[in-house]
Amino acid sequence: MATTLKARTHGAALRAPARRRRRIRKPPLTYADKRMTTQMVDRLWWRAGFGPSEADRKAWTGKRVGALVDWMLTTGPTLIGQPPVNNGVALAPTANDTDLVLEWLDRMVRSDNPLPERLTFFWHDHFGNSRNVVSSQMIFNQISLLRSFSTLGANATSDVRSLMQAITVDPSMLRFLTGEANVKGRPNENYARELMELFCLGVTDAQGQPNYGEDDVKELARALSGWQVNNTNPAAPFSYFTQSRWDPGVKTFLGQSGAFNATQAVDVVLSHPNHAPYLMRKLWNEFVQTPPDPGTLADLVNTYNRRGRRLRPVLRKILTHRSLFESIAEPNMIKSPIVYTAGAMRAMGMFVVNGNPRSRLQVMGQDPYFPPDVSGWEYGPAWLDTNTSISRFRLIADFTGSQPVDQTDIPGETPQQAFDRAYAATGGGWLSPDNRARILDYAARTPGGTLSQRRTRQRVLRSLMLGGPDGQVM
Repeated sequence: MATTLKARTHGAALRAPARRRRRIRKPPLTYADKRMTTQMVDRLWWRAGFGPSEADRKAWTGKRVGALVDWMLTTGPTLIGQPPVNNGVALAPTANDTDLVLEWLDRMVRSDNPLPERLTFFWHDHFGNSRNVVSSQMIFNQISLLRSFSTLGANATSDVRSLMQAITVDPSMLRFLTGEANVKGRPNENYARELMELFCLGVTDAQGQPNYGEDDVKELARALSGWQVNNTNPAAPFSYFTQSRWDPGVKTFLGQSGAFNATQAVDVVLSHPNHAPYLMRKLWNEFVQTPPDPGTLADLVNTYNRRGRRLRPVLRKILTHRSLFESIAEPNMIKSPIVYTAGAMRAMGMFVVNGNPRSRLQVMGQDPYFPPDVSGWEYGPAWLDTNTSISRFRLIADFTGSQPVDQTDIPGETPQQAFDRAYAATGGGWLSPDNRARILDYAARTPGGTLSQRRTRQRVLRSLMLGGPDGQVM
């Protein structure tokens, strides 16, 4: 009996469950860790640039979202492809307004990393300076200044404080908003007002309470006095400070008092509690269609403030956020005219050869260097009305009309082959199932027996793909 019990006890010991090892929980994957589909690659290249090439799709499909975003944030751009000309003549951007616009369009088309130009254009829209008021050299220099803060591969510590300090005394901004007329005893309030209303704070906070009052504008203007522009040499304008024109007295605005100068005044404005939420919303809206939820906004604000108002950390959070990839199967953001134009040229492998794109941009309502006012351009559905929509389609007709369509001609090609040839030639962008079927139906109903018929069919197919409703969104 004892033997039997001992045997059973021994057997029970052998069958006792092994001690469980503690599982180490891995942190949940963020959207930055997601492997990208082709649609996700397209989304990032459109929202953070001007659309992908087929080589871009092949290079990044299957890679992590964060890898592409980090590459965009850390890589200096290189211009590749054919240098720009205007009807065979090299561009002279500070001597001719059309060349001024074409020079920037060329950078958007040929940059292998388009994010710096996209971000530069964001700041140009944010500050709303216009060639209608300042010289071409002044505004060209200002865009170069904005580009230096937007090329984050070369300027990893680029921060908004330094940008606002630089733009406040930039010759182009001083002239545009009459800052050079701001002197002791006769303060000019233009820049002080826009610095708070448009550039840094907004008129009211999220609860509808005013961020500043008229006394704040007057006192801030006093602090900004003393700066002038020397344009004796139009090719090299510069700003300078004259002590006797500056008001050295104590100023009180936004709840702070001191004998502030321009540098200190900008710091006071940036310390306002609504500055970070205001700028983070605006930066977010450049890339994402739906507004940020409260938690996301709070995270961006915290990152912005904690990281010294640097741009790279907040841009990484925006560009790797799941909201950027919402509605991935049906793009929901309207392309602005400059994104639409540069994107179409990139998709079709075209370069700047004449002034036609600038003419179309003017009709579409977004002529770079010429914003409608200091608040910049409106976005979204405002881009699409009867006139602008027609001009968008005509832009693509211009492109397809100038592009050889028979280099890969296939005598006797089927409607599907004609569709595929046109689709490849226009960059393989998004087409809804319904419109894809309609365009394929057009190819099936259109004769293609002769070379002339196939050329016509190709041009129409390409125009429908890029210039139709699907080509307007990203």
